[in-house]
Amino acid sequence: MDERPEWPRMAMAFLALGGLINSSYLTIHRLRPTQSAPLVCGVVGNCEAVQASKYSVFPPTNGIPVAYIGFVGFLLLLVLSVLSLQRSQIGRFSLPMINLVLASGGLAFSAYLTAIEAWVLHEWCQWCIISAVVAVLFWALAGFDWWQARRSTAAEQLEPANATAV
Repeated sequence: MDERPEWPRMAMAFLALGGLINSSYLTIHRLRPTQSAPLVCGVVGNCEAVQASKYSVFPPTNGIPVAYIGFVGFLLLLVLSVLSLQRSQIGRFSLPMINLVLASGGLAFSAYLTAIEAWVLHEWCQWCIISAVVAVLFWALAGFDWWQARRSTAAEQLEPANATAV
C-alpha cells in the first residue's frame, strides 16, 4: 500500500495548473498578436522584447513557439500530477519517476531560457520568470515525491522479510 503523503502531489497539481494558466496567456498572445493587447509586464522587464526575439521559438529562428511548448508541458504535468493522486504507476512505469524526469527536462529548459534572457537579450519577462519559478518548485516537489516513493517501496520489500524473521 502506498503510504506517501498526498500534499506534494496536490501541490504539484496546483503548480502545474498555475504554469498552464501562465503559459495559456502567452500562447493566446502568440496565436493572436494583432488582436490582443500588448503583454502586461511589471515595473521591471520588457516582455514584448523577449517574446519578439528569435529565442521565443525553439530551436531559435525557425522552431516551435516556446509558449506552446510551455502550454503542452504544463498540461502534461497537470494530468500526470492529478493521476498520481490516484495511482503510483502507469503500466510498469513509476509515476513519481515520470514526474521527476519531465520536471527535470522542464527545469533544464527554463534554465536555458532564463540564461538567454540574462546573458543574450539582457531583458526580462515576468511571465517567463513565473514559469521558471514554477518549474523549480515543481521539480523540488517531484524529487521529494520520488524519494518518498522509493522509501515506501523499500519499506514494503522489507516487510515480508521482517514478518518471516519473527
